[in-house]
Amino acid sequence: MTDLLPLPAAGFLDGPTAPRAFAEHITGEGDGRVLVAFDPADHRLNQELALGLLSALGPVLAVYPVDGCWSSLQVRTEADPGRTHGTGENQLHVDLVDRDLIPRYIALYCQQEDPAGGGASALADLWAAAAELGDAERALLQQPVFSYWTDQGVHGVGDPLERFAVLPERLEPGLPIRFTSKMRPHLLRGELVEGAGSARQETAAAFGALPDAALRQRTTVRLRPGQLLVFDQLRWAHGRMPLGEGQEAIEPGRRRLLRQTYVQGGVR
Repeated sequence: MTDLLPLPAAGFLDGPTAPRAFAEHITGEGDGRVLVAFDPADHRLNQELALGLLSALGPVLAVYPVDGCWSSLQVRTEADPGRTHGTGENQLHVDLVDRDLIPRYIALYCQQEDPAGGGASALADLWAAAAELGDAERALLQQPVFSYWTDQGVHGVGDPLERFAVLPERLEPGLPIRFTSKMRPHLLRGELVEGAGSARQETAAAFGALPDAALRQRTTVRLRPGQLLVFDQLRWAHGRMPLGEGQEAIEPGRRRLLRQTYVQGGVR
């Protein structure tokens, strides 16, 4: 279940201040995330209209220029189940976590839902999760001692950071929380973090408290065709719940299909 703010797209496409009104909803009562409902009859038109709305938040990025602004999140049964195109749970994370110009907003447009009934999108409030940590844990996560594998072939998101802090000094709009649950097993092995043995163990333990807290803050929404989920990923981690069973028996063209784009941001 989720408490996402639902918005009818038609109410934000007409009039001289339509895009601004959309931006005010997501940065105001939406608390950094909204669910926009389009008429599902014309996906191509909906995605073009969505870019107009998203541009009110900041520059829309073509992170993968060969795809244009929208990339296809297709289901592939041969992919790692826990990755973007897989069939299992994709743990809570922030995209492009190590980039110095990490995109602020992510938009996910549903073109086809999972015919097997799974694949809900997950969001978790990282501000609330960080608030559950103790002072000592937060202090450790504010140290720029972490690293992660950088995505290749991406554009418009700046350079990779050699080291970064997971938590900013203050929790406020526009300051990123550089978090991915997938760091946890590596940190427990002493990887992806600077420091001597005991310091690494202490830092890894502090990090481990954050994904546990994020899970307690997690809500889910199963997107329907024509729905657009927009969220501020500097605050909200995202993920995917497992797809329904029997994906191998579903023709590839009938499997769940989301389209994704990024917005650099600028609205606070």
